[in-house]
Amino acid sequence: MLDPQLHQSKPEQEVRIQAEKEYKLLGRVRIQPGHSLFAFNVKTATLKKVDRKGEVILTTTGGQIKRSKVFQEPDTVYVAALNAKNALKKILKQFKKTKNQIHEKV
Repeated sequence: MLDPQLHQSKPEQEVRIQAEKEYKLLGRVRIQPGHSLFAFNVKTATLKKVDRKGEVILTTTGGQIKRSKVFQEPDTVYVAALNAKNALKKILKQFKKTKNQIHEKV
């Protein structure tokens, strides 16, 4: 007779390891009231608005802490801006700045 625990334990461990890799904190972005978060994919040169997952944490003193999380995609730059046009301006400005720094070092 086959032991069902042997077949279930290995896949569960693999799923847990993959899940731990996905939710690593890479940085934080402060978003002003009324602004949105935009993602610019460097390889495909596409800009899109990002949906955030919001959560509220209650403190022991009765206060609330509001946080939101975003899943990071590979080869993507994130920018907080009022609209898509301003987000694109910020991204282009940052790329020009880094390009100039690279040329100065060489």
